[in-house]
Amino acid sequence: RCEEEDVEMTEDAYAVLTRIGLETSLRYAMQLITAASLVARKRKGAEVGVEDIKRVYSLFLDESRSTQYMREYQEAFLFNELREYLGTS
Repeated sequence: RCEEEDVEMTEDAYAVLTRIGLETSLRYAMQLITAASLVARKRKGAEVGVEDIKRVYSLFLDESRSTQYMREYQEAFLFNELREYLGTS
């Protein structure tokens, strides 16, 4: 994917991205490549580094972390008010 998008990446960043792909999904890891490339470009870096990967990982949730977040904060979301209005649980 990096070759297709002309993204240069350090070996350490590849290792971190590989681990993320193994723990989440390949699709999620591949989507981080583009975002990390933009972060690296913004800091005027020649290649994507570990810090760039960490930055986008903190900004974009994978399915598992997204589900966990929704469970933790469900009371704060509008759909919870709708359930209360309709009288359902």
